[in-house]
Amino acid sequence: MRKNSIFGYIYLLIWGAIIFIFCKDFFYLDEIKRVDFLEILNLLKISFNQAITSVIFSIFVALFPAYYISYTEGRLTKLLESLYFIPFFFPTVPTIIAFTIIFNLPHLRNLNILYSFSGIIIANVFYNSPIIMKYLSKGLKSISKEIVETARLDGASDFYIFLKIKLPLISLQLFRGAFIVFIYSFLSFTVVLALGGIKYSNFEVEIANTLTKDGDFTKGLLLGLFQFFFILGINMLEKIFPTYEIMEKGYQERLNPIFSFISIVYLIFEYGVIIVGTLYGFFNYYTNSFTSKNFIKLFSEELNREFPVIKSIFNTFLLSSLVPILVIVFAYILLKNYNRMIDIIVFSTMGVSSSFLGVILIYLNIVYDINIYIILGLGYFLFLLPLANSFMYQYIKGFPKEILELAEVDGLNSFQKFIYIEFPILKNILITTYFQLFAIIWGEFTIGYTMQIGTVFPTVSIVNYALYSNKKMLEAGAFASLNILIISILFFISSNFENRDEK
Repeated sequence: MRKNSIFGYIYLLIWGAIIFIFCKDFFYLDEIKRVDFLEILNLLKISFNQAITSVIFSIFVALFPAYYISYTEGRLTKLLESLYFIPFFFPTVPTIIAFTIIFNLPHLRNLNILYSFSGIIIANVFYNSPIIMKYLSKGLKSISKEIVETARLDGASDFYIFLKIKLPLISLQLFRGAFIVFIYSFLSFTVVLALGGIKYSNFEVEIANTLTKDGDFTKGLLLGLFQFFFILGINMLEKIFPTYEIMEKGYQERLNPIFSFISIVYLIFEYGVIIVGTLYGFFNYYTNSFTSKNFIKLFSEELNREFPVIKSIFNTFLLSSLVPILVIVFAYILLKNYNRMIDIIVFSTMGVSSSFLGVILIYLNIVYDINIYIILGLGYFLFLLPLANSFMYQYIKGFPKEILELAEVDGLNSFQKFIYIEFPILKNILITTYFQLFAIIWGEFTIGYTMQIGTVFPTVSIVNYALYSNKKMLEAGAFASLNILIISILFFISSNFENRDEK
């Protein structure tokens, strides 16, 4: 079948057009010469240190739980597997509120974790270690039992088997998990902004501050381009490894009790943050009592005059409902016509900074008076398409070609094939992807914050952060709890459809 790359070029054209417009107006060689490149290198050092340290600690804390998941079944395994929702679903603003509360607990306050490098790493590990756990457990499950038993018959200890046999066999999965965690940590924005402070500003935070506070668009452009090419170079490393689908067989194995103990501690850490973030909305720390008044005040007319909570919920629901439909349709068309060129196009845009994208969008809004709804929709479309592509890739690319060829013999056109054949089979993954994208938009903060849309088009993350930064912690906690509950419901619905698809 001949592949049509036109939609890939349309996607590239949109990116190219908005970046060209921004570069045309702010790429000045005289001003670039005045930029302190030592400052950029220092930013690179800070961002790299945060990312690589987050990777190391994420591997360290996820190794034992990954091992436990791979060789046991039961309630603890299912609870550990449920943590996979955190990196993709759990919103960042409720996370920083939860960690602010935790780091200010009596026994932790004296450690001065808040506004420190340690605070950033702990939050990044909370977010990203489930990714490592998922990749490692998939790799371990793919190792046949016969290889392990043969090594044991030869007298090899469990530690030797892991170090010399299992670890080399799962190195590809370990690299891919570490690669994703590195990118996510390098591009971390909300965590660094709220828990690290100015001293630990990385590229994302510095781009936002340079453009929104200093108004130095040329420097912001330079930082954005530098980060783009750096991330693109890191992304290219992933292409070194061959792509193949892991066949998860798995087998049961009796493990040392230490695996259970560490897995439980890890589970307590991960769910502890979620529980703190959820319950804090029902707690009044002034009276040390649980109450529902925080939620009543959250929706009061008095509070909404200054912090538009109700309006933000409506706005975010509107965006989260409509944009994923367009993204899924476009991603489906791209994947149906997937070739090397489309792969390069989609792949390369993953290195564009969300802060940089936000500034370009607000600039287009100001200069060309483009409607803010269209601008936001365009921004989230560009931001989500690579994610939708990765969510749907294996299902659409792996669709049985024989069925479609038989349909062509019967005279069905492309639309009829989709309606009568593909959609009934793919509907669960399409619905799952929809809810995943819905949840991502609901919790997304960076683009909206950089665009400074709080007064024009407030979203739940922007208003929640405004409550937090203005020290209205009771209301911020209540709104965070509400957002966590909404995201949890979305995850439950999404998981239900995903499980149906697997069955």
